[in-house]
Amino acid sequence: MYYLEGYISLAGLVENTMKEETFEKIEQPVFLAYYYKNEEEQDPVVSVAAMLEMYDQLGTPSSLKRKVAFPEAGNHVISSVYRSGDWQGVYEASADFLEEVMHLNPVVEMVVDSTQYEPLVLQ
Repeated sequence: MYYLEGYISLAGLVENTMKEETFEKIEQPVFLAYYYKNEEEQDPVVSVAAMLEMYDQLGTPSSLKRKVAFPEAGNHVISSVYRSGDWQGVYEASADFLEEVMHLNPVVEMVVDSTQYEPLVLQ
């Protein structure tokens, strides 16, 4: 048996809040990444057209927002090494956004000393 209350609540949230007057209040940096190759080959889980419409309605200045289609991802889960045909491209575009727009410095090398952690024992 499936419960519909969650779906009904989510539909109400989308209908009542996902509007231009909500989006125009957003001024934070935005990176929109999505799977889109053509009209037949695109994300089957979410509406790419709705995402692009939302993107255009954001109050975020153009210099602080970026949208990137990943036509070779082939899947909704575009950053998954297991599911995406272009997870490396997603990683690189995300890193570029963080460096160029957010002005974050990349971590060049990260060393974790595994000897300082106790092994996890499940009982």
